[in-house]
Amino acid sequence: MRTCAHRWIVLAAIISVGAGAVLSRVIAPGVRVEKIMLTADTPALRIFPETPGPHPKVVLAHGNGGSKEMMFRFGEALAAAGFDCYSVDQAGYGESPQTCSHINVRRYFVEAERALGEVDVFIGHSMGGGTGSWSVREAGFRPKLFIAVGNTATLGEHGPPSLLLFGRFDEFRPMFGSSLKPQTNGQLIFSPWSEHILEVYDPVLVKYVVRAACATEGKPEPAGVTAWRWRFAGLVMGITGALGLMLALPELHPIFARNRRYIVPGILLIVFELTLGKWVGVTPQIRRFPQQLVLLPVILLMLAGLGRLRLPRWSLAVVTGILAIGCLPIIAYLESHQVEKYFFFTFTLMCALLVSTLLMFPAIAVGRIAARHGSRWDGDIAMAIFAAYVIGQFMPICY
Repeated sequence: MRTCAHRWIVLAAIISVGAGAVLSRVIAPGVRVEKIMLTADTPALRIFPETPGPHPKVVLAHGNGGSKEMMFRFGEALAAAGFDCYSVDQAGYGESPQTCSHINVRRYFVEAERALGEVDVFIGHSMGGGTGSWSVREAGFRPKLFIAVGNTATLGEHGPPSLLLFGRFDEFRPMFGSSLKPQTNGQLIFSPWSEHILEVYDPVLVKYVVRAACATEGKPEPAGVTAWRWRFAGLVMGITGALGLMLALPELHPIFARNRRYIVPGILLIVFELTLGKWVGVTPQIRRFPQQLVLLPVILLMLAGLGRLRLPRWSLAVVTGILAIGCLPIIAYLESHQVEKYFFFTFTLMCALLVSTLLMFPAIAVGRIAARHGSRWDGDIAMAIFAAYVIGQFMPICY
């Protein structure tokens, strides 16, 4: 009887995952998406209207720990408004063949402008906004409108009009202090609810971006794009189905039960790919396998050590969080003394630790589920597999 109930749960979960995968691929009507190489070493996601052009050009730049897919929400809304959008992978991130270095990151937007011709609108989130600001001040990058999300825009005396967008709960706002103000020809907008990571999906901020871009080009502002709601519903259905599969599938047969340490993280990673691939960027990449394979035994050894000390798995998230906070005074010192090279390295390290801390929480849940009706070792292996994959996916490649 119990096995029969598990079979029904598995069937319902598979249907839920399938429906979630379908909904997660919904995009706004009249918008097309294609992957391109903008330059020889700049992978990009082109999001553009189906109507014939020419259309104003937009370059979108993700933040630290991100990828070109994470700017999809802005690109989709702008494409629906008649803009030709290019969301790029910065050096060391996403599918970029480049390593993450101070020099490589800073030359991206100037090269993008050379490839595209005149850029009408630039949108940079976090690190993308900071790098774009440097490109305007120091390298001759000249968009008609500069939009920084979750970062300030120090563009110099002759910089373009700017728009600064922040979520009210942005964790990095205290770091900007008195610099959190627009230049003479700029605006400062706050969303009432989002924080730093969620700013790239915030419908309030997306609306302001479309409004500002349309005003710059003399276009009428269209109705808001709502396809993101279907994608979010798909994510919820996919995660619900994944939980059902992770809990019920190992109970169907002893061979599944013996391999729960691999089945549980595998299910969630597959569902993430099916539901998040278009707008987060979790597709497996051969170039990232080495660092994921290095992270796996490191995380596993740390979890084994925590087990010996009889400490819970969430202690690992506490450690990475403390290390991230410990970077703050070093960053403040380097910034005050204008040591740019080490500032870039330390800030990148801090962001990697913060991203790792956040990703530890779903990994902890994976470990907990795998240890249910299993052993702590099952949970440790499952957590290490999941954490190594997702952390290695979003950490910059610096070698």
